[in-house]
Amino acid sequence: MKAIKLLFAPAMLLALLLQTGCKKDYLDLTPNNTITDENYYRTQDDAIKATNAVYSPLQGLYNGAAWQILDIMSDNADKGGGGANDAQEVFELDQFTLTPTNPMIATYYGQCYQGIQRANIVLAKVPAIESISDDIRSRCLGEAHFLRGFYYYMLVRLYGGVPLFTAPISLDESYAIKRSPASDVYATIINDLKQASDLLPTTRYGGDNRGRVNAWAARGMLASVYLTLGDKENAATQADLVINSGIYSLNSRYDDNFDLTKENGIESLFEVQYRNAGQSFSFFGQGNVMNCFMAPRAQNVVATSGYGFNIPTTEFVAKYERDATGKIIDKRREATMWMPGDKFGDYTQPASIEGSPNGYNVRKYFVPIANTAGDAGGWSCAINANVMRFAEVLLIAAEAKGAGAGATYINRVRSRAGLPDLQPGLSEADYLEAVYKERQLELGFEMNRWFDLIRHPGNPAYMVSVMAAQGKNAQPKHILMPIPQAERDKNLNLEQNTGY
Repeated sequence: MKAIKLLFAPAMLLALLLQTGCKKDYLDLTPNNTITDENYYRTQDDAIKATNAVYSPLQGLYNGAAWQILDIMSDNADKGGGGANDAQEVFELDQFTLTPTNPMIATYYGQCYQGIQRANIVLAKVPAIESISDDIRSRCLGEAHFLRGFYYYMLVRLYGGVPLFTAPISLDESYAIKRSPASDVYATIINDLKQASDLLPTTRYGGDNRGRVNAWAARGMLASVYLTLGDKENAATQADLVINSGIYSLNSRYDDNFDLTKENGIESLFEVQYRNAGQSFSFFGQGNVMNCFMAPRAQNVVATSGYGFNIPTTEFVAKYERDATGKIIDKRREATMWMPGDKFGDYTQPASIEGSPNGYNVRKYFVPIANTAGDAGGWSCAINANVMRFAEVLLIAAEAKGAGAGATYINRVRSRAGLPDLQPGLSEADYLEAVYKERQLELGFEMNRWFDLIRHPGNPAYMVSVMAAQGKNAQPKHILMPIPQAERDKNLNLEQNTGY
């Protein structure tokens, strides 16, 4: 069992969703025991619960849209599953035939904005609460700033400029707001993460608070933002602050990052928290469904037999370094993916499986049957999803500092993987490709690769050429995803991205 899963009551959720945009009637018929905007946000416990609710959309974002878009659209993975008609909306992503009506695009967009609205509510309401300690007030506000910045970061990279609001708004108001330039969205993200780094503690959480973000998570995310913007100097500065903090390090074993019993550990800056669900299946529940969706299809190695989605590509596998006999020497492989002949107990991975002709499957979210008892029949489980690890911070520093000073950082990551140091004397261009490759293998299937593809300095030609090599018909327009049509139907001020 885990120390923290950031839980909150259903009534709390309802209050958060309905509290804005409500008109007060002169005849007050509200029962005294109902949670309303007027009688909530009075105590420290109210503030904590409201802040916990800002984390909640992360669960649906990562379960219900992130891996489908950020992995399967990339060169890391093909769709898999039971054929083109099995989750056709995911097949459209894989084949770049998606339209603005694709439900994955809408889910991603909606979960982010749900989190943003909840963060805005915390930032608007918590400062006025009197019955709260200064430490908890700062923590709640810092977490809300961090999460709002993160949700906007997830949006702006995928859609470009998006509607930008930093205070609670009503439903009617949301139907009138226009898209802001991407530069304004990034300015808000940077400000939020700076505020979070000032407000949040610089220590690691333990006990029931394990899993909450701290100041170093904010600085690590800020380093990522600066790198995406091409500001390598600031990216290096923020990464160095985390690296030199002395409270993070690489796990001695890469596998420990994906061990159910070792979550929120010494390498973890930010994880999506999941728990034993004990509920019927839902992409938006508290359990992680990636275990059953990515496990080998119909192989009975997990409680649901496995659905076999998110299949590692032959191009991904080919990037692992090998010895003279052709054997993969990269220690990360076995924790990252199944290959034919891999064993777990009495199970042996076949040479070919439905949806995976080469016998490849993602293993990072694997939780065996014995560890999913009570998880709604194995549909969902408690394993977390890594968002940022210390290894990524090292790789940010490696990229930001370039071929000279940066090599030390990438070599730390390679050393744990059992690989030799990079060859010295690489040109800056060759070094950059080496860093991108290292990120691809180190962070494989942690929902980073698509963002790397679309931020490459050679775009849009780079992304198009990488996907064309896999027979995928990606076009320059796919650097950005379409604004969901359902949002544009409600808000006529939302302009569509070019090409859709």
